[in-house]
Amino acid sequence: MLSNEAKACDSCNFFEYSLLQNRSYIGLFYRHRQFGGYDQYGYSSPSPGTALVTSKLPAGFENGVVAKYTPNARKAASPSIDQDLIVMHEPEGTGLYVNKTDQDWETYETVELRGNFTWKNKWNFTFILPFESNRIHYQKMLDLPNPVQDTTLTVHGWGDMTVAADYIHYIYNTKARHTFRPGLAIVVPTGQSNKVASNNSPFDPIIQPGTGSWSYVARFNYQLFYTKTGLNTGFSYKQSTEGAQNYQFGSSFNASAIGFHQISLQDDWMLIPNAGAYYEQSHKDTWTDEKQQLTGGKVVFAQAGLDVNRQEWTLSLMWQTPVYQDLNGNQIHHQNRISIGFIKAFKL
Repeated sequence: MLSNEAKACDSCNFFEYSLLQNRSYIGLFYRHRQFGGYDQYGYSSPSPGTALVTSKLPAGFENGVVAKYTPNARKAASPSIDQDLIVMHEPEGTGLYVNKTDQDWETYETVELRGNFTWKNKWNFTFILPFESNRIHYQKMLDLPNPVQDTTLTVHGWGDMTVAADYIHYIYNTKARHTFRPGLAIVVPTGQSNKVASNNSPFDPIIQPGTGSWSYVARFNYQLFYTKTGLNTGFSYKQSTEGAQNYQFGSSFNASAIGFHQISLQDDWMLIPNAGAYYEQSHKDTWTDEKQQLTGGKVVFAQAGLDVNRQEWTLSLMWQTPVYQDLNGNQIHHQNRISIGFIKAFKL
């Protein structure tokens, strides 16, 4: 007998969550993503006697591609500049210069209200309304002529709303059930994408709660359920239009494969541990028609989780940690992710 255990995977394209019985539900989720560490660091301070003037730095520094500079270009900016001294943090093009250190970190937190409605057990409709809280910490910022230590940028606000629809198709065999769910999602630019700092300058597009752009996500999910054990797999592809501040996020592809097993307890309690892998790949972003060299790449996460279910209620816990990442340029690295969800199922 199938119960109300659930599945979930964290995807930058679409956060997937559904009950095995494809029931309607309303849920509140908290998701946390952590970033920290680089492939290499810049120096902690300029060479003695070096006077750096931001306006005289070559344009290439704003693109984050140190390899493209010629020695003469670096010398023209300052006779003492080293090619690894000034490395700009994502995103590029702002005139903000950061000396990357192992003390830098970023966190992205989402509190997400989600509604899911199943119609005639054939169609599924979902809406997602997120509230974002993003924090970026730089250990060493170059606010010349006096460097600034320990700078943390914090941005709060409503993120973009997502609406999605899936078609549900079942194939039943002896003790087994195959569920196919092709679907589409649209991310609507309802979020706050022009939040400003204390000096009335807008925060960089990449850390805004909203994007100001429309995004379209093609999705396909498949589930194999045999007795009390199953497998969830999913694929999605996301394409975005140009958004606020003329910033366009690169297209991205995500995939996941998660195995699970249900353990029945007394008094209608059920535990559903799960484990598997999640993959995401994205192209470079574009800002004012210029490719951002410190964006995009590939990352593979190991994933483990546990759902605790009793009748109509489910508590969902999920943890991801990177096992491989190949990022463009000297980007800050992905670290752990967690997700906690409270779900109440109901009948329409």
